[in-house]
Amino acid sequence: MRSMIFFVLTILLVLCGLSVYIYSRISPLMPQPGTWQNWLGKGVFAVLMFAFVIGWVLQGRGLYALSTPFTMIGSWLLAAMLYLFLVFLMLDVLRLICCVVPRADFLSFRFQYGDPKAWVASVVGCSIVVLMLVAGYFNARHPVARRLQYQTSKNISRDFKYILISDVHLGIMHCDGFMETLRDRINSEPDVDFVVIAGDFFDGDPYPVVNSRVGEILRQVNAGYGIFAAVGNHEWIGDVDVATDFMRRSGVTVLRDSISSLPFGVTIIGRDDKSLNYRPGRHRKPMKELVAMADTSTYCIALDHQPSALEEAAAAGVDIQLSGHTHGGAQLWPFFLITKRMFLNDHGQFRIGNTDFYTSSGYGTWGPPVRTSSRPEMVVVEVRKAQ
Repeated sequence: MRSMIFFVLTILLVLCGLSVYIYSRISPLMPQPGTWQNWLGKGVFAVLMFAFVIGWVLQGRGLYALSTPFTMIGSWLLAAMLYLFLVFLMLDVLRLICCVVPRADFLSFRFQYGDPKAWVASVVGCSIVVLMLVAGYFNARHPVARRLQYQTSKNISRDFKYILISDVHLGIMHCDGFMETLRDRINSEPDVDFVVIAGDFFDGDPYPVVNSRVGEILRQVNAGYGIFAAVGNHEWIGDVDVATDFMRRSGVTVLRDSISSLPFGVTIIGRDDKSLNYRPGRHRKPMKELVAMADTSTYCIALDHQPSALEEAAAAGVDIQLSGHTHGGAQLWPFFLITKRMFLNDHGQFRIGNTDFYTSSGYGTWGPPVRTSSRPEMVVVEVRKAQ
């Protein structure tokens, strides 16, 4: 409880600091100080900066009609705040350099109402951020189809093909239309034997999805042997049991520390997310214990949402582990600098011993519907029997 309070207070302090800094840099665009228009502008600005938090609180109270506009606006503004901060920080560094370099005084101004240079700097900074958000939105709405091929000497009766999806993040920001597009992309791929979802199918609170048409759309996905899913941290952030029940009622086989076998020599192992380990008295099963439940002569595919237990999977002897979570080395630049330090493989293919790994960049977005650091993807995997 204390850690949660500390986390919330830290987020609020960061938002306050960013808001004060950003306002100080766009103040030349605001109405004249001291007027009622200026005070109104400050109030609107404050509400916008905390719109995501307001939406999150309202959603937690079940007030979805009220939370939706705040969540949607606030999600966009999370990305806007990040890039406004970075753009104006770079500008401030240039201003500082100009202060100490002789005759380089073209950036020697203060951000205040009535200064023409400050007004131009504010307009240019905001325009750069708008262009970044537009480009990032376009990128996020145009996933790519990654194609992987593997060979195995395991006891499979035939070659097979499957599709990997992760981090769809269905909720208030993405729901029916987003899922319909994903269904159509999957169905456009011929001869798919099954689909796997490597966690974070939900964005958090499952009820906007439960009360939508997503279940009906899921049942329209063409996958010969069905859809198999593991849960991610966002299912745990919401209500993992409601999310699991909904997916099962929609025809999805949800694997939470359990396995499922296919008749052509494939075993799918689904790990519960490591979020379970933070629940009092609860821990997910070790990978070695899950593999012991399987026929190891078959081709073993492990689903583990967070790519943080690679050595454990390799030691247990799975053939391939599929993950997501990182959004391809972070969804927004420059957070890939953090994910690369946190995870041995934050995106793409990797190998330890005889075990292959693939960490997907994910299909959807969390928070801002924007990607400036990675492409969303649907991964088509073909496995062939070694000759």
